Amino acid sequence: MITAEKVMKVMTDHRMADRGDRIIIGVSGGADSMCLLFLMSEISESMGFRPEVIHVHHGIRGKSADEDERYVKEICERLKISVKSVHVDVPSFAEKEGLSEEEAGRILRYRIFEEEKPDKIAIAHHSEDSAETLLFNLFRGTGLKGLAGIQPVSGKIIRPLIFFSREEIEEYCREKGIRYRTDETNEDLSYARNRIRRSIIPEAEKINSSALKHILEASERIGEAREFVENAAEELFLRAADLSEMPKRLVLKGEQLKGSPGILKDSVVKKCIVRSAGREKDITSLHVKETEMLLDSSSGKKISLPYGITVRNNFGDLVFSREDKEGGEAYPEVPLLIGDEEEEISGILPDGQIFKVRLLEKTDNIPNLAYTKWLDYDKIKDGALWRTRRSGDRISIQGGSKKVKELFIEEKIPREERDSIYFLADGSEAVWIPGMRIGHKYKVTEETKRVLRVSLEKGSQS
Repeated sequence: MITAEKVMKVMTDHRMADRGDRIIIGVSGGADSMCLLFLMSEISESMGFRPEVIHVHHGIRGKSADEDERYVKEICERLKISVKSVHVDVPSFAEKEGLSEEEAGRILRYRIFEEEKPDKIAIAHHSEDSAETLLFNLFRGTGLKGLAGIQPVSGKIIRPLIFFSREEIEEYCREKGIRYRTDETNEDLSYARNRIRRSIIPEAEKINSSALKHILEASERIGEAREFVENAAEELFLRAADLSEMPKRLVLKGEQLKGSPGILKDSVVKKCIVRSAGREKDITSLHVKETEMLLDSSSGKKISLPYGITVRNNFGDLVFSREDKEGGEAYPEVPLLIGDEEEEISGILPDGQIFKVRLLEKTDNIPNLAYTKWLDYDKIKDGALWRTRRSGDRISIQGGSKKVKELFIEEKIPREERDSIYFLADGSEAVWIPGMRIGHKYKVTEETKRVLRVSLEKGSQS
């Protein structure tokens, strides 16, 4: 049976909480989350963290959802734990974004948790959830990452129950006399995960009663293998990829890839495509395989990939470039995405630089760093993105503004380099030109409510 001592050991072994942490607990009212709520309440004083509860009303189940909300509030009041309930319209969001209600609900929940700016977010995933995730990813197509199941810690997301089974959770609730709500949508087999849970896993257990246990053991081994492969692939990438001409082009040295296992080649080639595109979305295993086939083709042969990327065989090396409609070299734009559900957003610019973004509460302690800046988030109106200069770009200064071109001249930037410098832009205004200045209107002031911390660092060079 689950005990407070066992959960404390899991949290300690996996460094899930520090003393003084404010931990948001996602509580739906079901057995899993109620078990987590009571356990976190029981151990909070000993471990020195402050628990708070968020309940998300998805706008799907009518009166049943209203009763879930009332019950969670009632229990939190009894436990003397702060609770906040948030109503969202999952069906509308799913339709608007072209998502399943399952995925839409997950996105909105994590978005709400992040908006509270906690130190940690505790989620009641258990061992069967991890197994279901592995199978779900396997069926729809995935790599090692998807086969590693659900990890105990992902950024600020912690899962104290991940090593315990659903049976153990329900036993804990029975022993402690904890009532819980039942979500009738858990029986709806139109949801893919429900079909895996209700149909596929029971059939697997008819073949071997320990099937679930073996899936979880495999997931753990795959996680270890994934870490090993990622480290090896990064070492190979550093040897084989020439980034010296980024963002104009990236050269992958074919000679360095010879004799490498296919799984490492796949990883390195994908890294090159993502670096060239400036984003990972829509880059598939098919694109990776098509690119690898070029290694065995004749010099001069080329293929086209998403985002206008062209890959050409140049005497055994692969040359990645991005062309505009006129056929010249282009500098792709990279949107500044904000608010990942698990950790701070990071991305790669086409010139190899790595950026990291995080939305924070206002702070008075803002150090003066060249490549990390704190910006007034609410002043950014048009959706910031990383790009190179355009005609008419300006940057605000105290008392007015000046052309970005003029600033480059003042900073003695060589003419041939000016069109390849990436900076953060909001429409036609420069928000931050790294190494030079922040636009005056975007600086943090006494009126600032939300701060956007943005950092930039050089990517690995071969």
